[in-house]
Amino acid sequence: MGHVFKPSTIPTVDEYVSGLSALGSRINELQLRLLQEQYYAPNRTVTATQLAELIGIESGRGMVNLLYGRLGRLFCEATGFEPSQREIGTHRWWSVWSSGYEERNPYRFFWEMHPEVAEALEALGWVTPERSSSVTFPDEVDETTVFREGAVCKVSVNAYERSPQARQRCIAYYGTSCFACGFNFGQVFGELGEGFIHVHHLCPISEIAEEYEVDPVKDLRPVCPNCHAMIHRRSPPLSIEELQILLSSSKVQPPPNNSGAAD
Repeated sequence: MGHVFKPSTIPTVDEYVSGLSALGSRINELQLRLLQEQYYAPNRTVTATQLAELIGIESGRGMVNLLYGRLGRLFCEATGFEPSQREIGTHRWWSVWSSGYEERNPYRFFWEMHPEVAEALEALGWVTPERSSSVTFPDEVDETTVFREGAVCKVSVNAYERSPQARQRCIAYYGTSCFACGFNFGQVFGELGEGFIHVHHLCPISEIAEEYEVDPVKDLRPVCPNCHAMIHRRSPPLSIEELQILLSSSKVQPPPNNSGAAD
């Protein structure tokens, strides 16, 4: 093992919780997934290349380094925390989240998540100690909260940010049964499938191509991956009503929908 770097000061769990909460919608979906995938990695240790592969960032470790460091900088700006500096005076923004060490032959640089970060992610509900099929997002959202979505993040193509809070709010209202066909993963697969569902934007944000206010109840619907895939088999996408007509004309009869309160 080559050089090992551990920052001299690390925020407390409470400071991480407070800082991450303060960032709110400034954390984009890819940055959130970076922390989640690292949390679930063996020993919470990964390289930037491994994270790129896990998340599907085709432009590789360069983009991961940028997103990971930018998130560290956002945290420092929100909290006033001063990260470690190199001898030349530049900041190690990544050290907000991890210690680092290098291996040679072949050369690889690893990030090892600070235990305080892992505990903060658990406290926020952004991860679960026992990994499940779906990611748990924050759900303590005020009724009057305005969710904003659609800010473009350049990866290898334009990927539009999605609010995890809006996703959770949609699920809290409609439940985890597919709005189109009624399928419920928890009922079929038990604990393994509990809580797993996709969330579909009735108006694709890729068509809007700008930031907009999303109403989790009016603009989003929970759908199973099969129905979600079929909805997007056409451009413009099928409406849920059109998909239900296709389902009703086939041999598969969807269970009745509960379009009101959650399960």
